[in-house]
Amino acid sequence: MKPPLISAVIFDFNGTLFFDTEFHNQAWKSFSGKYAKTLGIRELEYHVHGCTNKEILEYIFKRDLSSEEIISYSLEKEAQYREICTQNPDKCVLTPGAEYFLDRLTNLGIPRIIATASNAENVAFFIRMFDLGRWFDTGQIVYDTGEFRGKPFPDMFLAAANRLGLPMSECLVVEDSIGGVHAAKNAGAARIVAVSNDDKPGKFSQLSFIDQIITDFRQLEL
Repeated sequence: MKPPLISAVIFDFNGTLFFDTEFHNQAWKSFSGKYAKTLGIRELEYHVHGCTNKEILEYIFKRDLSSEEIISYSLEKEAQYREICTQNPDKCVLTPGAEYFLDRLTNLGIPRIIATASNAENVAFFIRMFDLGRWFDTGQIVYDTGEFRGKPFPDMFLAAANRLGLPMSECLVVEDSIGGVHAAKNAGAARIVAVSNDDKPGKFSQLSFIDQIITDFRQLEL
């Protein structure tokens, strides 16, 4: 069956347009080991990926944190993450096929926006590193300001659709995390595409509401 027509595309960023999961994992494992215990693989999947820094930090510290603590700890961890990126320039490239797909959306005049759990400093870093202004209105990017609940809550995607002036029922969402695809479902996305950084559908294979699993954006059907 032909997929439904869509009016816009909402992209997660980390792990979706940029395969940087290993960098975030390194930074969070180092940070958590410094203050508590080093996070394990399952903890990273369910308590880090797609979550806001507030949620991750309070999971690590096992208590409510003040706004000042969240800001301070977040700045420390994200500075470490950016340093890891800077040390690995050969890996700081967009996901396979992403430039092709973004160019295609631009040429077709299909609106697009990013909704990411990253903070303002990281978003500014990505805008510079990848010249995101070629494809996105960078002033519209939805990021973690502390006002949104983390995925699987739909807050960020709903905010993105609102900024585009479109209903979620006309938006395709592209995500890489379990929490993220559930957030897209909870938001009422028209279609949900999951990005995997290997050839195994793995964690997404049992989620029947996902419309397509891709490893390269050239595979994505409009």
